[in-house]
Amino acid sequence: MSDDRKPIQEVLPGMSLHPLGPSETAIEAFVLIKVRAADGEDTWSFRTSNALNRQELLGALIIQAKVLERDLVDEWVLDDEDQGES
Repeated sequence: MSDDRKPIQEVLPGMSLHPLGPSETAIEAFVLIKVRAADGEDTWSFRTSNALNRQELLGALIIQAKVLERDLVDEWVLDDEDQGES
């Protein structure tokens, strides 16, 4: 991957993100992108805004993975409860 960075709208044309809060200012970004290769296979890629602190990034990703895991477990439990009611 080369280091010739481009504006986000050039890299991800037609895509949008949820906005930051009114008192928040973006300083770095790690974007996880699902892509379709020329052969039609879907895969995951990532891009960064600049060289991120890898320890901070790891901590943020671990937290997000735990939140996602909790949400998925909660959905699974709710599905089980809904099926038990029928």
